[in-house]
Amino acid sequence: MSRSADLPDFPWDLLEPAKARAGNHPDGLVDLSMGTPVDPVPPAIRAALAAASDAPGYPLTMGTAALRAAITGWVAEQCGAAPGFGVLPTIGSKELVAWLPTLLGIGPGDTVVIPSVCYPTYEVGVRLAGATVVRSDSVTALGPAPVKLIWLNSPGNPTGRVLPPAHLRKVVDWARERGAVVASDECYLTLGWEVPPTSVLSVCGSDYRGVLAVHSLSKRSNLAGYRAGFVAGDPALV
Repeated sequence: MSRSADLPDFPWDLLEPAKARAGNHPDGLVDLSMGTPVDPVPPAIRAALAAASDAPGYPLTMGTAALRAAITGWVAEQCGAAPGFGVLPTIGSKELVAWLPTLLGIGPGDTVVIPSVCYPTYEVGVRLAGATVVRSDSVTALGPAPVKLIWLNSPGNPTGRVLPPAHLRKVVDWARERGAVVASDECYLTLGWEVPPTSVLSVCGSDYRGVLAVHSLSKRSNLAGYRAGFVAGDPALV
């Protein structure tokens, strides 16, 4: 049996009946599952998409120079990242999350750490690679397992937890001592409420070895249906 055939039903599909029932509540529904935007696509973005609609050719995998420059500028300004990181546009972030373990050469016998309560695609990606999933919010509790990748998510969905800079730095140091990669899903980075979120890129100085930050335009720009995202960090990994 293939690894994909062995995957369970995707949680969002299983939740549809409960979502329909909850939606009938007189006070409405607060959906803390997928993080689907409810506001419209901003007019400026719609106009830009319309202006770029006559594009019959294949795009560059690495994106245009203008796109990469725009991503680089945004990461420097919004993530507090020093020069020296690489960037790459992605087809949304879900696809990258699902395939990152495989792209990193992770497989059977390896361990990938994901948050104890988190987005289900982290686990899907690990299982597709044939590796072992460990759910933990503390690196000190991991023991001697051969960890190859640690997923962070801050601000986290659905808990809303924001990891402080000291915690991020501790995880990066721990991972580097063991040759593991840290991948931080930061799709909610600009949506902090009570505590200003911190990007993992801001705690690295200009040394991004083994560190990746995954970003999505789905939440912050109401573009979930357009599949737009990027990854930034270790130039060699990018």
